[in-house]
Amino acid sequence: MENKQPNLVKAFVFVAIAVILTATGTYAFFRASIEGTESTSTISVGGATLAVEYVGTQTITGNDVLPGWSSKKYFYVDITNETGQEISFNVNLIVDNSNFYTTTNSTDSYLQYALYKCTSSSDTTCSTSIVGLTTLTRQSGTEVVGTVKTSEKGKVYYALELKFPDTGASQSQTGTNNQPLTFGGHITIDTSEGVYYKPTFANTDWATIASMVKTDPKVFAVGSEKKVSIDGKNYTVRVANNTTPSECSTTGFSQTACGFVVEFVDIVVQTSITTSNTNKGGWRDAPMRKYLNGKFKSKLPSDLQSAIIDTTVVSGHGPTIGETNFTSLDQLYLLSTKEIWRDCTQSTCYETATGVTRQLDYYSNINASNSVKKFNG
Repeated sequence: MENKQPNLVKAFVFVAIAVILTATGTYAFFRASIEGTESTSTISVGGATLAVEYVGTQTITGNDVLPGWSSKKYFYVDITNETGQEISFNVNLIVDNSNFYTTTNSTDSYLQYALYKCTSSSDTTCSTSIVGLTTLTRQSGTEVVGTVKTSEKGKVYYALELKFPDTGASQSQTGTNNQPLTFGGHITIDTSEGVYYKPTFANTDWATIASMVKTDPKVFAVGSEKKVSIDGKNYTVRVANNTTPSECSTTGFSQTACGFVVEFVDIVVQTSITTSNTNKGGWRDAPMRKYLNGKFKSKLPSDLQSAIIDTTVVSGHGPTIGETNFTSLDQLYLLSTKEIWRDCTQSTCYETATGVTRQLDYYSNINASNSVKKFNG
């Protein structure tokens, strides 16, 4: 990410970073998202084994939605229960972000949810009500939709409905912060024994990752991996950082190793950092920077592009006396040596910006004194 030596002309793009916090956008009315990734997980509860799997479309989405809209998210719980005793579990709606009203005045725009039991995964009626329409009374956090009690065995099907009721009055088209109405959330299921379904980094879409990370940057563990397709080839990315230490708030501190940071595990391209046999202007003026944040970024999946935020990058200036570090605003960037190597100092790394960045959590966890990535051997 920085100019290390005055005669350095070429380098491998061995790491490109995307800092993911939240996907934002303006909608005429609102965007709803309830996530359920196709995944199975189990836990033993009082002699019974439960497995939950989300079926059908993975996401409820609605754009420019008007009062009267509703949609359902289907899932089933696969129960092995030889005891015959009643077991119970909670269905939770995790509200990642919302500015809908939590009051039910006729001129307010608010959301409701309901939980139904279904006869099968193809049952679109799901007429058996477990929890009737209930007003969503929070703008973030966990809403326990309801506790399901059953002594059944096998696959038991359910549907969570999200509804934007029509009050018959002229309802507000903006939320409590006077911005266009937005909502983002996902489903979890737990028991008194603990959560036995949790979205994984590998199987969760980027829009949902962005929404979840805004609420809890540690929801995905450091080192978690995911595949990204670029030009028809799959590359691996991993969570390199999910903390924001106090030093990140220091004036002039680079944000490249702060917050939720995703790095490419693979080398993704080999090209020149500069074109004129000089590093004059450092990373800020490097053609590599323009390439990564332009042509290369355009090759990324569109949902990933939408989830990347601008990041303040502070990079070194080399040994010339009297120069100062460079500052730029980027969405993809190269890692500095300090962000990987534990023992990197200005004198050992020829790097003037070592004091304004930190080692990424991933490399700190493995106690990296050095690290290397290979390209064609």
